Amino acid sequence: MELIELPPNQIDVYPGSLEETLTDDATNFPYKIINIVCLAKMTRPDPESKINFEELEKRITVKRLNRFPCVLFKIDEISVILFKNGKLILTGIKKRETIEPLRLKIIDHLRNKGKLEFSEMTTEIQNLVVMSQLGKIINLEMACLTLTNCLYEPEQFPAAIIKPTTGGTFLIFSNSKIIGLGMKSMDMVKNSLKNLISDIFENDLFIRVNDDDPFDDDQLFF
Repeated sequence: MELIELPPNQIDVYPGSLEETLTDDATNFPYKIINIVCLAKMTRPDPESKINFEELEKRITVKRLNRFPCVLFKIDEISVILFKNGKLILTGIKKRETIEPLRLKIIDHLRNKGKLEFSEMTTEIQNLVVMSQLGKIINLEMACLTLTNCLYEPEQFPAAIIKPTTGGTFLIFSNSKIIGLGMKSMDMVKNSLKNLISDIFENDLFIRVNDDDPFDDDQLFF
């Protein structure tokens, strides 16, 4: 088994396409936003009053969700969940720059078509879900033994779950895919992902099998 040395330069991450070529000496790794979840809040004339879903259904098309006091509708293929207290959850967003145009469309839809009364609507990112990949086979057993706050139970889930102190939760798959969730800013995404990848390299948590020697006894211990 050939060990993979830590790249000479500092590890860094950047927003980009996961289809970009990853070389053995890569030190910069792309990540892609795959979902953004936002919380929106209406400022209503009477904050204690509840939205009447029966009346709202007469004006716009909504779907009731079983066992939850909310309705669902879609704007530009983005799912919008509206609660009776005027709060909304927006999910399925791919780019941060689409949040503001989406907010304005939701305001127009609810105020002009739904006839709901409110003075303004604010939005706040609650969860950024990102994906990255390293292009190398990761040893999840060793990762669980080496990294802090790491859980790996392959009988129940095929990924190691890591909760770094820098924030968020990461799922690491042996095929090099990394999914991060629970982060609220791009600074947190970059900082946590960068530190995690650096830890993976510094602890040499990769497996590289020599094609000329398909079975190596040393692999039994990694």
